[in-house]
Amino acid sequence: MYISKVDFRNFRNFKKATFHFTDGVNTLIGENGAGKTNVFHAMRLLLDDELPRSTKLTESDFNRSITDGWKGHWIIINMEFSDLDTSEGIQNLSHGIEHMDETSKGTYCMFYRPKKAVRQRLFEITTNGRNRADLNTLLSSISIDDYETVFTCRGTANFADDAIYNRFVGDFSQMNFPDPAVEAQEILGVPANKFSLYNEVSCTYVKALRDAVYELRNIKSNPLLNLMRGMSDGIDGARIIEQVNDLNTSISTLDEVHEMKARIRATLQNTVGITYSPLIDIKSQLPSDLEKLLQSLTLWVGDSDDDGYQGQLSELSLGGANLIYISLKLLEYELKISTNKVAHFLLIEEPESHIHTHIQKTLFEKSSYRNTQVIISTHSTHISAANKIRSVNILAKRKQEAMVFQPSNGLGAEECKKIERYLDAVRSNLLFAKSVILVEGDAELILIPAMFKAVFNISLDEVGISLVSVSSTVFTHVANLFADERIQRRCAIITDLDKSVIPLPTNPASDTPFQKKCRASQEVGVRRQDALLNEYQSNQWVNSYFANYTFEVDFLLNDNAYEIVNCLEQIYERPTDIAKSKKILEEQEVSTSGVEVLRLAKKVGKGWMAVLVAEEMSYKTYIPEYILDAVAFACSHLSDRHFEKMADFRIESFIAEDLDYQTVFEIRERLRAQNLEHTLYIEEYMKSYKENLPDDQLTELLYKMGL
Repeated sequence: MYISKVDFRNFRNFKKATFHFTDGVNTLIGENGAGKTNVFHAMRLLLDDELPRSTKLTESDFNRSITDGWKGHWIIINMEFSDLDTSEGIQNLSHGIEHMDETSKGTYCMFYRPKKAVRQRLFEITTNGRNRADLNTLLSSISIDDYETVFTCRGTANFADDAIYNRFVGDFSQMNFPDPAVEAQEILGVPANKFSLYNEVSCTYVKALRDAVYELRNIKSNPLLNLMRGMSDGIDGARIIEQVNDLNTSISTLDEVHEMKARIRATLQNTVGITYSPLIDIKSQLPSDLEKLLQSLTLWVGDSDDDGYQGQLSELSLGGANLIYISLKLLEYELKISTNKVAHFLLIEEPESHIHTHIQKTLFEKSSYRNTQVIISTHSTHISAANKIRSVNILAKRKQEAMVFQPSNGLGAEECKKIERYLDAVRSNLLFAKSVILVEGDAELILIPAMFKAVFNISLDEVGISLVSVSSTVFTHVANLFADERIQRRCAIITDLDKSVIPLPTNPASDTPFQKKCRASQEVGVRRQDALLNEYQSNQWVNSYFANYTFEVDFLLNDNAYEIVNCLEQIYERPTDIAKSKKILEEQEVSTSGVEVLRLAKKVGKGWMAVLVAEEMSYKTYIPEYILDAVAFACSHLSDRHFEKMADFRIESFIAEDLDYQTVFEIRERLRAQNLEHTLYIEEYMKSYKENLPDDQLTELLYKMGL
């Protein structure tokens, strides 16, 4: 049995969200504040006996984006289980939660809702003419003390559906509320009055900064002790206890013990006298109870680089202790030792907090845990790269709520395998980004971030854009992750049309070898463009952008000869070679300058050429329009403060040499002096910037973004 789905409604930063899980190891990916810890807390409310049913929710647990406030609304956490059957003691659980059908699935749900008396008063609003003032008065009188927690089994409602929520909870805008006397158990589920999921499953929560050493010493939570208890039936307890008793007797009757006992007695008698002196004895008290003997077992650890030495667990690093703790819990669950639980769940929060990057990748990469479902929350690209995208949920922040994406939704098994093979620890960072730009070469990978930083003084990382280099042959495999039904984030594809830099004869039969090569590249570029445009014409999340020629040629033709010419001294030693190449690069004809820049890139390598050019970039560098288009598409999430930083940088960079910038500078200073509200200040600032600097690259970016 495993958790296959969890639905949230109105819980913390989840207004409505659905998580899908698979058997085995699953991963939750999300930026800080996206809600990963909230997911674990919600799951523990249903699974973890360390969070008792009496755990009380408060008004702060309601989602803040509820239009009319939390009062009267419900918090709903619904958990679906799959692979229920009649084997291995699951019978009790199936009677408790299974909605008996051919899918062998069951549900367990927690409702945090107004008590019946309040729901009755809401229903009376509906039956008495739907008076808005009466509803507002009633809602304002509701407090958190008017709420109750109810658990149900076998429910079938999907409360992520607004129509379902409005029907069974209430439509606050239309003032339609259901009759609480109608329990609708076939939809909401049967009350779990005599059933507790806590008694049927095991759940362990390993928080990010868990003190594993303490847990391994704690009698209640020590997995080593639980493992040994499970094996105690095979231990000859009577023989061991007899040996312990013999050892106690041997220690107690040592001559040194008798001598010490006599000396203590003599000292006491000399101090208080015989009358008041207590009779004392010294005895060994090693426990003769098998349970207490097992409790005395401790782990000793050694270092593979320090042969022969073993020390106590407290000497081990925090990461090492956590590794041991997790391993012991997995073994405990594997052997089903502690109790006759029908399922085991291990929730691990950010294991990368203490674990080396190499171990992060191997810890769960090869894992296949029988009887145990593992759910990990992580920021680590190494862990995400090691997991199958079919078992990944991505959390994304939105205003006052979080979205949940399943990157494999709707993709076939073979397509998923192709993507998984390609998402290594570097490329898997696209799963964490706010948006993605796909490129196909080292030059783009190096120079596009350098251009953006040089021109706008802000990095792509700072704005949450991942630039990922992939082969053009797998553009579609990676870009397919971004769609309405999968990851709802923008993905820009940047590639080359590879238009010939030299004129081509009308008759291909007349081509020289170089012309033939140019023609072939051009034809491939056209086919690539057609394929990408056709593939994503109806996908709002993916757009493709094309260099007319190649990245190097288009960069040069965009008035960037200065940056490339400045690299020549690091390519050539002879001044004559430098002068010759400089003259050609500054030619206006692409058949001349374009051929030269391609020759230079081939001579030193495109990657090294990009490194050299990146060092020469400045705020005067011109970003090619197709790249600016791609960045504008990917930057839809930028805030006013990003634009303010960009504008300030460009003004201050040009202030000494450009009077137009001086004008904008003066306008900015006047606006600052007015102490305007920040949103209004940015609006006026950007308006004056665009009016006074219509040809500036920031102005172009703003217009391309529709701002």
